[in-house]
Amino acid sequence: MEQEVYDCIVVGAGPAGLSAALFLARYRRRVLTFHNSSPRNLYSHGVHGFLGHHGITPVELLARGRDEVLMHGGLVVEGCVTGAEKVGDELFRVTTGDEEKVVETFETRRLLLATGLRDLTPDCPGFKDFYGVTVFHCPDCDGFEVTGKRVAVLGSGRETVGFTLNLLTWTDKLTLITDGHGRELTGEHRAKLAEFDIAVTDRRIKRLEGNVEEHKLERVCFEDDGDALAADALFFNLGTIPASNLHAMLGCKLDEECGLIWVDDEQQTSVAGVYAAGDITPRSQLAVVAAAEGAMAAVHVHKSLIPAERKI
Repeated sequence: MEQEVYDCIVVGAGPAGLSAALFLARYRRRVLTFHNSSPRNLYSHGVHGFLGHHGITPVELLARGRDEVLMHGGLVVEGCVTGAEKVGDELFRVTTGDEEKVVETFETRRLLLATGLRDLTPDCPGFKDFYGVTVFHCPDCDGFEVTGKRVAVLGSGRETVGFTLNLLTWTDKLTLITDGHGRELTGEHRAKLAEFDIAVTDRRIKRLEGNVEEHKLERVCFEDDGDALAADALFFNLGTIPASNLHAMLGCKLDEECGLIWVDDEQQTSVAGVYAAGDITPRSQLAVVAAAEGAMAAVHVHKSLIPAERKI
């Protein structure tokens, strides 16, 4: 039997992927969406700044999204897409599974990558006890919640300096912890932080402590067993990595400034017929922005599939 060719396959079922799938289903396109593993913000106690959904948990938001896609005739299946290639003019093939699982292939006229990023997280006892409630990675998402509070920042280098200065939007009670990487801060960096009375310590973190039941951080303990740093919250800035390398398999160009997938104004990558949306693209990494990018990608995918005879 001849294999079904989908109008679009969406890889990734976060806000970007599900938003795209919903619009494509409403355009009555044959759309298949793959979701695998956990979303980047799984541990967050609530999605912030998403109009009409402020405070909703990521799990509930994505569950609602999957239901809405299915309600409109889209398909959402659990599976890990391990390969993607262009196999013909306006035809792509994706592969799921590996040597330990059944390998399946699917073909599509358009492909949307919404695979997201993975945060590099602190490797210290106590981190998971507070992550998502009083330990964060995104000031845009959670800065408001630390207004006026004592905040520790974990990271080093120029980018972390800018990250820390940005937190002045909400609080001036800031301490930067380099965790033994103080050499990555230049004299200019330290002077800039001192200008705003931001303390810097190069001590290494031993563990995070606080009220575990309520997930409230209270102090950062150091390896030298000196005085712990009292803190109501901690932000970390240790970098990110792509959650998938499908874009590399397809030969998609990367943005020179940030190293994420380059897209044009229509969310199309440098490979015709391949689109990208969400955190894997250069714009702001907010759930609401990811959803908007997914919707825009769907609009342009739909337009690209309209037959020439229906256009003026």
